[in-house]
Amino acid sequence: MKTNVVRQIMMEAAGKFTDVIELQIGEPGGDTPAFIIEAAKRALDEGHTHYTENAGCRVLREAVATRMDRKYGVKADPDRVIISPGAVASLHVALLSLVDVGEEVLVPDPGYPNYEGLVFLLNGQPVFYPTRKERNFIPDIGEMEARITPNTKAIIVNSPNNPTGAVYPRETWEQLLDLAERHDLYVISDEIYDEMVYEGEAVCPLAVRPDLAERIISINGFSKGYLMTGWRLAYMVVPEHLVTLMCKLQEPTTTCAAAFTQMAGAAALNDGQEALAAMRDTCRRQRDLACSLLEQYRVPYVKPHAAMYILVDISATGMTSAAFARELLYERHVMVAPGEGFGPGGCDFVRICFAGDAARLEEGLRRLGEFFAAKAQR
Repeated sequence: MKTNVVRQIMMEAAGKFTDVIELQIGEPGGDTPAFIIEAAKRALDEGHTHYTENAGCRVLREAVATRMDRKYGVKADPDRVIISPGAVASLHVALLSLVDVGEEVLVPDPGYPNYEGLVFLLNGQPVFYPTRKERNFIPDIGEMEARITPNTKAIIVNSPNNPTGAVYPRETWEQLLDLAERHDLYVISDEIYDEMVYEGEAVCPLAVRPDLAERIISINGFSKGYLMTGWRLAYMVVPEHLVTLMCKLQEPTTTCAAAFTQMAGAAALNDGQEALAAMRDTCRRQRDLACSLLEQYRVPYVKPHAAMYILVDISATGMTSAAFARELLYERHVMVAPGEGFGPGGCDFVRICFAGDAARLEEGLRRLGEFFAAKAQR
């Protein structure tokens, strides 16, 4: 199993430099909103320091159900909601409940590296489906169907997408869900960036085809929208027939999320609309700043419609994305994520994260722009 490219570049830099500008990791700018922190403190004072049931605290599961109805019009029974310590943990349990040895899971290319790693961890076989630059990284359903075999068990879909920032339109979702129905596949929908949309509209598959709820697993969490990366808290809305199995599987893997973080999560969902709007406005400004700077330095890129990343096209340099990222680190002290770690379709790109301090973003992109210009002119 390959090392995560983001962690790999961080390990490369560890202890070597003192002035590195980090544009490689998906860390939203700023700290967790104060009202969420206060909710956690209250929960600690009130004694929420013990195990919860595997599925999580009822108050948070109900808050998730309310949020699904408020945002998408999805009527999700709280009994179908399972809380996990982070979206990766949710993905792990979801795949563990579905995938047997040798079975195949379709994963997006480019896509979040842990999809591939998690499938390999279960002795399954990840199969990439392409999302191409010329289609704004929206998948072609025909190309996806061509990769389905009798061994295919599920499709992982990430919209809004990391690393491309693509937002799949409703029409794509309709075609994708029809495909899953025809081939008797599960759809694992990673919706972690659905509050970070700047153009278009996030779509939840449970809202598109509620009649297919028994084959859709909807995963979301608190890391990105609520600036809670270190809290490790996420949730799934799962088919009714998988609830008992998933809870059993969560017991020997992570058991449950921490009780006081679950109370904080409930506060975030119930009272966080103003904080979400502020986060989204900040990220949109950062996105626009980064795009403007890349244009100024004549660095080709793909404008993202969501999330916090931009794919920079480095093909003009003739370098691999790993070589580009390593030389950029050593020569200009800027960290970016090599695109090849996101799948074969990422080989001509590096990913930057535009969240965080604006001044450091400007300086980092200045250095990147100068480095790109020098390499592209060789």
